[in-house]
Amino acid sequence: MIDRTIQTTSYALFDEMKEGIILVDNRGVICYFNKSAERMIQEQYPLQIDQHILSIIPTSGMMRVLHTKRKEEQKIFAISDKDYLLISRYPLKNTGNQVIGAVAVLQEANQKRQWLDDNNIQVLLTLVLQNSAEAFAVVDELGHIIMQNPSYKELLSVLDQQRARKLIAQNREEVFRTRRDAEISLNSDSHCLVIKSTPIIVDGILKGCLQSINNNTEIIHLKRELQQTKSIIRGLEHSYQFEDFIYQSSSMKFALEQAKLIGASKRVLFIRGEEGTGKFMLANTIHNWSGNKFHLFKRIHPKRNREQLIKLLNKNSGNYKGTVYLENVTCLSIEEQTLLLEMVKEYAKVEKQSSLRLIVSSTIKLEKALMAGVFLEELYDELMKSHIYLPPLSERKEDIYPLAKHFLLELNKESGRWIKEIELDAQKVLEAYSYSTNVQELKAILQLAVIRAKEEDTILKSEHLVLSQMNKKSKMDVQDEMDEDNQTLSELIEKYEKVIIEKTLRKLDGNKTLTAKTLGLSVRNLYYKLDKYDLN
Repeated sequence: MIDRTIQTTSYALFDEMKEGIILVDNRGVICYFNKSAERMIQEQYPLQIDQHILSIIPTSGMMRVLHTKRKEEQKIFAISDKDYLLISRYPLKNTGNQVIGAVAVLQEANQKRQWLDDNNIQVLLTLVLQNSAEAFAVVDELGHIIMQNPSYKELLSVLDQQRARKLIAQNREEVFRTRRDAEISLNSDSHCLVIKSTPIIVDGILKGCLQSINNNTEIIHLKRELQQTKSIIRGLEHSYQFEDFIYQSSSMKFALEQAKLIGASKRVLFIRGEEGTGKFMLANTIHNWSGNKFHLFKRIHPKRNREQLIKLLNKNSGNYKGTVYLENVTCLSIEEQTLLLEMVKEYAKVEKQSSLRLIVSSTIKLEKALMAGVFLEELYDELMKSHIYLPPLSERKEDIYPLAKHFLLELNKESGRWIKEIELDAQKVLEAYSYSTNVQELKAILQLAVIRAKEEDTILKSEHLVLSQMNKKSKMDVQDEMDEDNQTLSELIEKYEKVIIEKTLRKLDGNKTLTAKTLGLSVRNLYYKLDKYDLN
């Protein structure tokens, strides 16, 4: 029988050729013909699979080639009184020099050219492999690569050789053991590959396997970048979704499940949690989850948005359509709390018909405000009827690492870096740290760490983290400033960064290239920060 390797690998290629191809086995039975052969002679000689060549073409010389084992090139083959073709016939032999079949190549008379020699099939297969963008290799039964294309060789050169070769060997061994197709995946932060192997079986004997590697790395990276870009755009537009929350902890999962249930209603919602736990993000997410998503989302801070607060509390909220997020409710005076209480009670009566959704939050435990006598007990009771608690990082340490990885992706885009991993010691340091402003402080710490890391660094190490100094500075040098201006740690770190860049520029007489090198920044990243801090 004709070699099955030829059958499975070459037929697709033969169908695209202008020349006609007819294959017979060692008995002269037709086992394949391509579209061109059918087009050239079908009218006079209707070709059929599994029919003897002499029953279709009585004058065929294929049996002669099978008997003599000699090729015949460019012979005239008349298909009518006026039309003729040029036909070349080649015997097909196995490694033992035994004839296993023959191939006839039909050409139009105006396409005369010297065809291939006895190794034509191998040359064709080699061309297919060498010009394929997909990575291919032919492996013998001992596991030795006897043929590989450039894509395969290039891909192996950029992989983790030890791990990749181990997986490739496992894939081959499974094929040799089961004599069936096998597939295995290699997934990491830098690569996403699918390794497939197909057994090569000739006359029931396993001769090796054809191994292919499908590289999905670029597609996966593009999908991740697209998802990251969508997340950033939603953040800039204050259009958060539940999938934007990064977490693994059961406590955070419970809080978000609560939010989905409550989000479907219009009742007044109270979100409680420390600073930086994501109260604003959750309020905006609930707005986008609810029927109010096509209306306005308005954020009101009692101290920063006095005019809007007064309008809201003086029963002018009827003008609002959408969601009002009133944060830091403990900043309200007793008189303002009384007005808010009346508003909440009135709202409860017309909740279903109202076009307004009210969400309230606090960073301070209301129980402490009650004990201090600065918060109304009745308002407390009303708010606690429907509330969600967002846990701090100290109660969900398992979320710190995935959050840090997420923030590093953002910082990489901003700074032109490629820090893709956090070493184990650094992970432990981040998990053991006491965060005063939770996620905000975690991001600020990573921002400073990226600045301290060298431009060529791809792993964030514990030596890049400045936790104790930040604690000391926040307690000794900037506590008063934070209290007075209500600045976050992220804002303070940006000030610190601006001062460092400015001092270094002056010291180096404005030489930006040398400044970037001294600070461990790329020149592009330095220019970005110069524009950001108006230092040009």
